[in-house]
Amino acid sequence: MRKVNKGFTLIELLVVIAIIAILAAILFPVLTSAKENARTTTCMNNLKTLGKGCVMYGADNNGKFPGSFYGWLSSGTHDWCGCLEGFTSNVHPEMGTLWRYVKTYDVYRCPSDKGISPTHVPSSPNYPISYSMNWLLGPHYDPHTNSPTYNKLVCTNVDSAPRPSKVLLLIHEGRQNIDDGCFYWWINNYDSGNKPAKIHFDGTVAVYLDGHAKRLDYNAFLSERESGCWDPEYTH
Repeated sequence: MRKVNKGFTLIELLVVIAIIAILAAILFPVLTSAKENARTTTCMNNLKTLGKGCVMYGADNNGKFPGSFYGWLSSGTHDWCGCLEGFTSNVHPEMGTLWRYVKTYDVYRCPSDKGISPTHVPSSPNYPISYSMNWLLGPHYDPHTNSPTYNKLVCTNVDSAPRPSKVLLLIHEGRQNIDDGCFYWWINNYDSGNKPAKIHFDGTVAVYLDGHAKRLDYNAFLSERESGCWDPEYTH
């Protein structure tokens, strides 16, 4: 009796491998995009939560926002994220002024940044924050006088703030730039300030004073930044 060969021929195996490779090539970008969509959604929810924390902080502090950078605050006063040692050092959210209102570490860091050291803080792969606050909220540095100033939005309350849907509150700064939790987007010109990141689909996520959050691509955020509308005193 003649034996029947139940194995695959070389050609059949090559065909199966080719089909698997084609399916993988089709599905991998879809799965990657789905994962990034999930991370972007989490990031946006984090920012909304932190934004609500800022509003609660304001309700308990005569409408004022938490400080965006400790170096511009009076001695012994902490900023929003617990940056106690200056630029390029670690931060401690549990020592920040928002911790009373947002006590979950995961809310301070986007899942896309987990385990990645910031370029400017290479010794901290577990750097605990992804977000930076608009430097013009609360006490801030005046580049013209080289000293802290209180002339911007110190502020009354969010409801009475000018153009709350346009003024930036917090932004996902990205590991290439973040170093202190303060988004210093303008100094003496736009070229010298912090720029938006390209972390979520070639863009990033931000929350505004009115509490709405959105994702925009890099160029769209750059246009917003250079329009000056993130400044509470912008009048154009």
